[in-house]
Amino acid sequence: MDITTEQTERDSVKEFSDRLCVLLDAGAGLIHVRAHEPLRAAVEIRKVAIAEGAAIKEWDVVNGFRDFSETNIGSHTLAGDGNIDPHGAFMHPLTYLRSPENTNAQFYVFYTLHHYLEGNPQLQHLITTYNQILPSSNVVVVIVTPDIPLPVQGENVLSITFDTPSLNELRESLTAVVDGIRDEFEDGVDMDDDAYNRVCYVGAGMTKNDFEIYSALSLVRAGRDGLPCVTADEVIKGVSEGKTDVVNQSEILELYPSTSIENVGGLENLKEWVARRRRCYSDEAREFGVEPPKGIVLVGPPGTGKSLVAKAVSSELGVPLVRLDFGRVFNSLVGSSEQRMRQALRQVESMAPVVLFADEIDKGLGGIGSGGDSGVSSRVLGSFLTWLQDCKHPVFTMVTANNVTGLPPELLRRGRFDAIFSTSLPNATERREVLRIHLSLRGRSIEDFNKAEIEEYLKATEGYVPAEIESSVKDALVDAFSAGEDLTMDHMLVAVRAMVPLSKAFEKRIKEMNEWAINNATPAGKKQEPAPATSLGARVIKRTRRT
Repeated sequence: MDITTEQTERDSVKEFSDRLCVLLDAGAGLIHVRAHEPLRAAVEIRKVAIAEGAAIKEWDVVNGFRDFSETNIGSHTLAGDGNIDPHGAFMHPLTYLRSPENTNAQFYVFYTLHHYLEGNPQLQHLITTYNQILPSSNVVVVIVTPDIPLPVQGENVLSITFDTPSLNELRESLTAVVDGIRDEFEDGVDMDDDAYNRVCYVGAGMTKNDFEIYSALSLVRAGRDGLPCVTADEVIKGVSEGKTDVVNQSEILELYPSTSIENVGGLENLKEWVARRRRCYSDEAREFGVEPPKGIVLVGPPGTGKSLVAKAVSSELGVPLVRLDFGRVFNSLVGSSEQRMRQALRQVESMAPVVLFADEIDKGLGGIGSGGDSGVSSRVLGSFLTWLQDCKHPVFTMVTANNVTGLPPELLRRGRFDAIFSTSLPNATERREVLRIHLSLRGRSIEDFNKAEIEEYLKATEGYVPAEIESSVKDALVDAFSAGEDLTMDHMLVAVRAMVPLSKAFEKRIKEMNEWAINNATPAGKKQEPAPATSLGARVIKRTRRT
């Protein structure tokens, strides 16, 4: 994906300050700020409060109350009054209101208060009280928490988010880090504007502190390795490692490695479809009237390469691949699953541009409509569907499923996804390409075998999925190595005949999947040859297929 002007010029700090000012101008008295970086949020909240002409009282459980002004607005080490009792501290705004002589505007900011809210009826009642009495008063209360809701039932507390840095803000941080260490390298810095942008592109979604730490760490490593200059590749490597650590801290998101689309055998229709949309996220495409692609659904039997395609698509688009594990979304706490889903999707948006990969969604949402989970599955799906419909960030979503018959139709409708592709049992040409790829990945060449041997192998693997072809190559290599021989076609034929293919072991289910795909999806491959009569039966349904 291309980086658009909107992405490079976006200023997350200004956006936050503007949203906060709008709430204050509207007379809001109680505001909830959700921030991954509370210290950065603190500075911006102080700036807004001072601009509003209010006195600031900032509380946390370590320092108690601290007073800020223009002279110490950026300090994080200022001592407090030691009043670390959360109950007494949170009563302070109400006490101030009750005193007739206190007529000046007062701006209260509370950090770490959320640790005491759960199961605390007194503090929860104070939140309810403040939400009712503070609007248009001379007191404003701001509660800063991580990206979690306030545990107060029945109260609509105004909430805004302090987002992670934009690409432009990351660029400023990277410039400062590089300038601070360039003299340590003999040849200085070998990074042009494009190199800086590539580093920041990789770091999208990280906090400012994490980005600076991993950028600096990569530079220190480069210096200790004796490199003469700073290069973008070294910094990208360090930032990528850091981003992987950060994303994998989430229970339901995982940063996946990409793979070249050359490692995918067949599926030419899908490859061409993705290639045509590679530049549809650019400024030029938007000016032309092209809407950014939302994503695709990929259905088909197990082992037909659906997960591999997701890795290849992210490589083709040139963006990270993040896997969303639906199975881990669900939690025993009421309301927690929906919240975990919303948090994960916000994190994905902050990392954009990115490919979001929801693998085997039919298994993760298997409880839809059963009633056995009190409707949690339906609510989680509802959150996901709403996000798919409304997301304005450059996120390409890939959903895979083996059996779509149990999925609700609203998931598959146009508008949420751009296309539904199907992967089926590969034809002879595709099986040959899959064989070539897996031999090549293991230091062998398909040219090592004559035409008759290859034809015999392709005939033996009729009805086999790509994963089974890969397995036959791996098993054949083990057998050849154990026997002290070089790999031959006999080894691979023995491995093929030793396994029972899915198309035979689960004949009825594979046939049902295939029939659904013929009627409802675009084939990912160019040409679908008739499947063997012993597995899927003759295909008699004909229709016009779009690519």
